[in-house]
Amino acid sequence: MNLANRVGKFCVLALCACILGACSQKKVTILTPKDLSTLPQNANYYLPQDTLEFTKLDSKALQKDYLQKFFSPWLQKGPNPNVDEVFWIRPSLLKSHGWGENLKPYTLADGQKILDSMQLDLYPSANQKAIITKNTHVRAVPSMLPKFSKRDGYPFDRWQNSLIFSGTPVLITHYDSSRRFAHIESAFVYGWVEAQDVATLSDADVKQIMSWGSYITPNRDKIALLDSKKYFVTQARIGQIFALKAKVGDFYEIYNIVRQDDGRAKIHTLKVKKQDFIPFPSELDQALVADFLTQLMGRPYGWGGMYEERDCSALVRDIFAHNGIFLPRNSKTQVFYGKNSVDLSKMSPADKEAYIIANATPFYTILWLQGHIMIYLGHSQGRVIVAHSAWSVTSGKRYENMLGGVVITTLHVGEEYNGMFRHSKTLLERIGAMSDMTILSQNIAQGQIQK
Repeated sequence: MNLANRVGKFCVLALCACILGACSQKKVTILTPKDLSTLPQNANYYLPQDTLEFTKLDSKALQKDYLQKFFSPWLQKGPNPNVDEVFWIRPSLLKSHGWGENLKPYTLADGQKILDSMQLDLYPSANQKAIITKNTHVRAVPSMLPKFSKRDGYPFDRWQNSLIFSGTPVLITHYDSSRRFAHIESAFVYGWVEAQDVATLSDADVKQIMSWGSYITPNRDKIALLDSKKYFVTQARIGQIFALKAKVGDFYEIYNIVRQDDGRAKIHTLKVKKQDFIPFPSELDQALVADFLTQLMGRPYGWGGMYEERDCSALVRDIFAHNGIFLPRNSKTQVFYGKNSVDLSKMSPADKEAYIIANATPFYTILWLQGHIMIYLGHSQGRVIVAHSAWSVTSGKRYENMLGGVVITTLHVGEEYNGMFRHSKTLLERIGAMSDMTILSQNIAQGQIQK
């Protein structure tokens, strides 16, 4: 073999060894992706100099549509009879082991024990109108234990469904064998809640609550609400609504519902500062959305509402609730809600980015890719800028770019770690559709929403 052939063979072997070696290396965590150090993490920075003046919409029509969905569990005929749909988690309990909080795998016996506690042969064992009395977790199983799909699967607890706010109407449809957990249906999520966090209602209670006509919503997140003796009652969250009883000087008097010792609801009132609330629904306003996002910037990622924080779809849902838009819980159903989406999946990355910049409304367009959703803020140097709540983005196959919560990035975040032989698709490459909330709200106000 001549020298040239030997050198060529050596180079090929070295290249293969390099590629194989890279593939065998463990994932590398990047704590500060380039976007987080170069882009201002303040949504107000991206507001256009001249914010758009939107057409004033029929607020009564928006409120009516929102409340009709909000109260829908009390208006339906009874529990959903489709056991497979309601308890979608059931098949996985006896198929996949998963890992617990001690990083040890669950056994099939553990899954069977949880399944037995659900008493599905007795479903539905209840048909009771009720209301959530404390911001609480909705679980896929009647347990507060986590289930991770892999040993290092934190924070993705597969048994965590959602956070649900106090004051949310629900229908209690079932109880577990211990009666610690009640299974509920709300307008946006099914699942198990701790029974101590929900109160039952009489028909008279339901009639009274549904007669309340005026509502307000917080302009700040996690506002502590206190009773007349200055004891903590609950927190008011961005995306939550409260029925207004009266205006008293610099305060609003709002209705609040508590759970009594016998499990039944009792209606109280609380005083809150006017400066902390705005009318519901509020007009479309880019500056207000920017203010909400800036307040939430840097907040930890909360898969399924864990730790009372937000994941990507919860952020989107809560940000636009003040406009009277009742979005679904899941990111895919959000972008396709109202048949308002624009398909971007067949475009090249360059065409996709150009189309978004030319057609999306800053602060009011959501961008969706499988398993994730973001809010379009605008563009800089030809690149789309988004706000989103995300755990991490993978690049170069083995680099985990930690985002860890609510951040502002481009759709190219982490691309600096992509290489010729180790390339992970960017957010831009994965985007499949977008939906403009200003168009959606107009359709809702005009009664043209397509369900």
